[in-house]
Amino acid sequence: MSFIQYLVETVDDESKLIHLKHNEEHVIDSGTEGFKHAFHTLNDTHNAIVGATHSSTKNAIKYDGSPSVIFGYHPVTGKFFTASKSAFNKEPKINYSHEDIEKNHGHAPGLVEKLKAAHDHLKKITPKGRVFQGDIMYTHNDITHHDGKYHFTPNTLTYSQKADSPEGKKIKKARIGVAIHTEYKGRGDLESMHAHYGFDPHEEGSGFKHHPDVHALPVHVVHAAQAPKTRFQQHMKKAVEEFEGATEETHNAVTNHRVNLKTFINSTVRTGAKRSATAYMAWLKNKHQAEVDKLKTPAGKAKRQQAMDQDLAHVQKNKAHFHRILNIHDHLENAKNELVDHLSSLDHHGYEHSIHGRPSGPEGFVSIRGNRPTKLVRRSGVGKGGRAAFSQANFLKAR
Repeated sequence: MSFIQYLVETVDDESKLIHLKHNEEHVIDSGTEGFKHAFHTLNDTHNAIVGATHSSTKNAIKYDGSPSVIFGYHPVTGKFFTASKSAFNKEPKINYSHEDIEKNHGHAPGLVEKLKAAHDHLKKITPKGRVFQGDIMYTHNDITHHDGKYHFTPNTLTYSQKADSPEGKKIKKARIGVAIHTEYKGRGDLESMHAHYGFDPHEEGSGFKHHPDVHALPVHVVHAAQAPKTRFQQHMKKAVEEFEGATEETHNAVTNHRVNLKTFINSTVRTGAKRSATAYMAWLKNKHQAEVDKLKTPAGKAKRQQAMDQDLAHVQKNKAHFHRILNIHDHLENAKNELVDHLSSLDHHGYEHSIHGRPSGPEGFVSIRGNRPTKLVRRSGVGKGGRAAFSQANFLKAR
């Protein structure tokens, strides 16, 4: 596509893989720069789908694994370690043994079991002197076998694979399955290392060994050079038109509402309600009122009421700006959904996906542009072939 190719992006600090943003959230979080990144991420993903080779943007399968595990050889001690995301806490929890895992995570028996399996088996394939991150998909006790397939459910999605397929044969032998997607590089301690996204342990030269006890699931997308429907271009064009109508005042208007706006959008994912500035005001009023009602003292209630009145007055005054930002967000989301539906319809190394027995696509995909990862996940609605939306199902599961 040729829309605003002159845009140049700045880079956020994404040195550790703690949380992936939805593509459309960038415009809320980072204004003009956020829109640039969101637009080009979608455009590059579209180009990759149709077989363009000029883009360095990578696309990977996003697995619905649990927990996320950081593992490898610690840059200071040189010892093999495993850790949860708490490896990046101010007081990191690093595990060199089963005893460390029990001490650091004994309050969560399920996590302890998974980290012990990771500690015992991942060292069998990990190249010396390097650190990685991945999602644990199963340990051998999690696998069920029926209807000629192996099945495992690490989180919301159930993954199914034919028992006589190449992947099925790996599952049969493995003690642990893991989707490895990130490498950390740098000198000094773990905190000073930076994430390099889109890592694939199956690529030639990755350094990873092969061992039957460890099943490293394939993370790369097998593209078919076929363009999504024209609705993708239509939504991208509308997003650009809305963006070009925005001003610095538009982006500044939502600065103090970024967290609330995203929480409001999450609520609409759960309920299916339409998004608008008016709907946001109603949601915001209910949120504030709930906080007012919790307080016991008149002074506390009055202070919280004043904050509510100021927030609502600001949104009312800038209603057109909020409406435009939500429109940009929604057009980017709709364009993304076209890509996600297309990518979900491809073959993903023979894996089938379901949510409570209902066919679904994979969780989604991760697009890595300039070493900045963005998740492409259908959040609501129904995709191609009646596939359930992952985010909506995940929210409902959490209730």
